[in-house]
Amino acid sequence: MVAKLETQDEGIIRHLMAMGVIQGVNISLESKFPSYVLSVGKSRTALDKETASIIYVSQD
Repeated sequence: MVAKLETQDEGIIRHLMAMGVIQGVNISLESKFPSYVLSVGKSRTALDKETASIIYVSQD
């Protein structure tokens, strides 16, 4: 579950929110190489390392 998005860059936050990556949403990491691939609901999305690094998760 997404616990928080930690960045001051509003553009990145808006981009992640548009993909459904918001606080409280369940996500799963499908792959870390060559890029980070997340499952968000029924969608999959690829992120670069810098963007993925701002996503903090919890196991709740």
